[in-house]
Amino acid sequence: MKKKNDFNSWRNEKKDIFAILGDNKKILMPVILVLAVAITVGIAISANRRAAMLAEAPADSDVAATFEIQDVTMEENAYPDVNALVDTYYTAMAEGDSETIKSIYKGLDETEALKAVAAADYIEDFENIIVYTKPGPLTGSYVAYVYNEVKLYEYEKAIPGLETMYICTDENGSLYINGDIADANEIEYIKNVNVQADVIDLNNKVASSYNEMVNSDEALAELLTKMRSGIQVSVGEALASSEASSSTADDAEASDESSEEVSEAAQETEPETTTVRTIKATDVINIRKSDSETADVLAKTSKGEEFKELEALANGWSKIEYNGGVAYVKTEFFEVVSEETVTVDNKETETETETTTEEATSTKDTSAKTGKMTVKDSVRLRKSESTEAEIISMIYAGSTVNVVEQYANGWAKVEYNGNTGYIKSEFLE
Repeated sequence: MKKKNDFNSWRNEKKDIFAILGDNKKILMPVILVLAVAITVGIAISANRRAAMLAEAPADSDVAATFEIQDVTMEENAYPDVNALVDTYYTAMAEGDSETIKSIYKGLDETEALKAVAAADYIEDFENIIVYTKPGPLTGSYVAYVYNEVKLYEYEKAIPGLETMYICTDENGSLYINGDIADANEIEYIKNVNVQADVIDLNNKVASSYNEMVNSDEALAELLTKMRSGIQVSVGEALASSEASSSTADDAEASDESSEEVSEAAQETEPETTTVRTIKATDVINIRKSDSETADVLAKTSKGEEFKELEALANGWSKIEYNGGVAYVKTEFFEVVSEETVTVDNKETETETETTTEEATSTKDTSAKTGKMTVKDSVRLRKSESTEAEIISMIYAGSTVNVVEQYANGWAKVEYNGNTGYIKSEFLE
């Protein structure tokens, strides 16, 4: 669990190198926009998933002493083997070849692999790839800044972008993209390289070109929005299908086991558990009304401010507890402070949910819409109208459900993937 938390912390701190440059906001706001849109539309999966040793990391002075920071000018296309690795990566991205991507990208999770496959439906090719490199902290390693132009099927011009990669050499002498760093010394080295003047200049140059292109072409902006929605739906459906298959296998196994049980005690329901996480802002970040870059801003965090995370969504947002309600923030700008496993009493839950269901039936909202509707946020499909009720499956943002009934208490009865259950009406549109 510790390694996973550390890994998420690095992602929060290092996502495409822009989050760590919070002190240069005036210079880097266009760059942050490039990153946000690039991730949203799935043009490329992030090449900067890093793990950070936070609570137990050595002091900065100790870290800095481990690797000498080399302030050298970036080299352009200086290493054929590095260029070959990058070309293989982008070819696989354009083709949606997740197996090849996984083979050269250490630390890639399943969600990001699914994004690569979904994005390939929109990407025709990556053009004009230029690899700028600086020496990495380890022998045979490089910090690479890869300029590329993405050619989409539905748009005539190529769109500029920049991706950061930490490239290492394995024990067999082969290069790979390293997205699974667990050494705080390496992380500190890369952070220092990323704030060097020529790196910031390159970022700003690409950001300026990208912003000019998007701001001057409404059709492109609409296409990027369409892509974002399409990729989100594709990934959600793939995850839901995988989860459903897993659930079916678990049910079959449980059925076989139950037929062999002879003890009444062995058939009693065990308490369920849920994990509650506390997350902390690594910078001053917008708190928004919904999980969208265009949603209303409710407030801004202060650096180091902590929140209770209600759910980490598959689309890169976190649902948090805020002012007695809920709000949304970008997961990448937060680090996990603590996790607590809470036990839920099933017997009490069943009593509460049964009562709630009876009350809801008598207060049906006859004026509310029914029929096919879209889920605007990832949500759990539950057996009854309670947030403590048993979870049937996950419904991911962008999925379509059939709304059977809506109730005055804010819940809706829906049909999804052959299952009937309940979700909060606020997630429907």
